[in-house]
Amino acid sequence: MSEITDQQVQPATGEKLAAGGGLASAIAGLIGASCCVLPIILFKIGVGSAVIGNLIFFADKTEYFLIGALLLIALGVIASFWGGRRPRKRVIIIFALSVFIVFLAYILPSFEGDILRLFGFR
Repeated sequence: MSEITDQQVQPATGEKLAAGGGLASAIAGLIGASCCVLPIILFKIGVGSAVIGNLIFFADKTEYFLIGALLLIALGVIASFWGGRRPRKRVIIIFALSVFIVFLAYILPSFEGDILRLFGFR
């Protein structure tokens, strides 16, 4: 009986690849959001402004991180359909949501001034 439980617990190679791709995509997304979201999070947890001010390095490279996130999402889609497999509907929805979030992260800086005026911050 222990043989059955050992086989059920160990993930397949494709599952490991998908999990690693998801983790790498999340890290790339976090770095890509470093110009907007990360300083707010760091400020809320009490990190000093000297550290937050040094994040400008990541803000200059935002496009590269967003492209990296899209490439990792594409790798996840390819791994999901590899070998004729058909992923669940939930997986496809998560991939679509991921692409939408990356698209918003790309387009949001263009409308930042309009959004601030809309909410009365300027």
